[in-house]
Amino acid sequence: MKKKLTILLLSFFGYSVISNAQYYEDAYRFSNINYSLGSTARMQSIGGAQIALGGDISSAVSNPAGLGFFNKSVFVFTPSLDFINADTEYGILGSGGLQSFGSEENFKNNFNFANIGAVINFGKGRFTDDKFKGGSLAISISRNNSYHLNRTYQGRNDSNSILDNIFNGSNDGSKSLDDLTELEFAAYDQFLINQEEDAQGYFYTSNVGGFPDQSETIKQRGSHYQINMAWGGNYDDIFYFGGGMGVQLLNYKQERAYEEFNFIDGQDSLTAIFIDDEIEARGRGVNFNFGAIFRPVQFLTIGASYTSPSFISIDEESFIDLDAEWEAGTTVTEEVDGEPVTYDLASIDPYQSALFVNKYRLRSPSRIGLGAALFVGKNGFLSGDIEFVDYGRANLNSDDFSTSLDNDVIENTYESVMNVRVGGEYRFDSFRLRAGYAFFPDPVQDSSLQDRTNVTFGFGYRTFDYFLDFAVVSSAYQVQAVPYFIATDQPVATSDVRNTTVSVTFGLNF
Repeated sequence: MKKKLTILLLSFFGYSVISNAQYYEDAYRFSNINYSLGSTARMQSIGGAQIALGGDISSAVSNPAGLGFFNKSVFVFTPSLDFINADTEYGILGSGGLQSFGSEENFKNNFNFANIGAVINFGKGRFTDDKFKGGSLAISISRNNSYHLNRTYQGRNDSNSILDNIFNGSNDGSKSLDDLTELEFAAYDQFLINQEEDAQGYFYTSNVGGFPDQSETIKQRGSHYQINMAWGGNYDDIFYFGGGMGVQLLNYKQERAYEEFNFIDGQDSLTAIFIDDEIEARGRGVNFNFGAIFRPVQFLTIGASYTSPSFISIDEESFIDLDAEWEAGTTVTEEVDGEPVTYDLASIDPYQSALFVNKYRLRSPSRIGLGAALFVGKNGFLSGDIEFVDYGRANLNSDDFSTSLDNDVIENTYESVMNVRVGGEYRFDSFRLRAGYAFFPDPVQDSSLQDRTNVTFGFGYRTFDYFLDFAVVSSAYQVQAVPYFIATDQPVATSDVRNTTVSVTFGLNF
């Protein structure tokens, strides 16, 4: 078997070996937090529009000034269940648009906790004459994002193969074996490409021709949680202010299983190619937030919040396996040290890379939120938020590899967005009815993907001692995956994702 002279660490081109994805994708993935995911069912059901509202433990993340509304202590926990459906269409994106090969559907569910924690009130009582009426301290754990998603696609590609990507990449300059990417060297190890040499240097030839059936399964797991410690105060029931700190806990895992088979019109004995790659990332970090809420008149509150960049240190591990299956009796003879050596291709072992370990740091963009809430006596309220985030200001740094090109791509690919959340609540006796809507634009410049939208509703029941809230959030968006990059007739898989989240909040006042 062929042996690599030196094992090279994955560069920024190696986040996903199959798709040649880069670390700039991490910058968006791990910066894309949605605090309404970790809110109570009450706040989830009004679309997450909570910057100008208070009296809810979710304020620890959205706007800590809202903690100043509490006049008693409370313990809260919110179990949640996600039902995730992905309908993936696979095809070739050419000059005439998308030539579809068909679609596949996947379903997954995931149980989690949206939040759990307590608010401890240090107020001076409801009837104090002091202008400063005290405040409340919140300690909680909340969910910033969830990465659970399964996708599968399959189709016959009559235009190209991943071997075209490998062959073109290996011949990009005079590459020695050490210069090959991990995927290119894996193909060399499995006799899919051969190294030759002439007066100009090294070049590579391919042992494979023809166009294949292709399939891939992508499994993503993980979550982004935050430990919150925040305090909010109340001045004269008119001005509320607060600040807090969040400790980031990040876990992400992706497994990709790619296959090519049925090489029609091929002039070889290759029957199939199997490529598996896996990546796992774990991160820890910190951020800070501040906010204020002003009540100019009894029926109106206006809120503003600022969340600093999150500074996250990420450890990453990855590997790749490639297995080429040849028909029995297929042999190749090569000259080794001046002597001919014949290899039985049907009996060679699959290629298994070393475990690659990288460390890097992410600085996510800051967030600015503005909100207003209009109260209709004791009958309910309407609330709305806008949130500004510039994803182009994310930044990567590492002692293990250069991040300069990734940072250039971040700056030139991502743009600022304005997230919008609106919702309301209607009250009658101890019961509550709620509904809302949220809109999250795609931050990729000139993107054709569907923006993310949330439609929400719920209800609640409240007494002096406890409360129970229920919420349903129906979220729709699109994601794309490419098995490899090619100059023309790019294969692409577009998934329509629908995630229905059901949450229940149990709260106990004390």
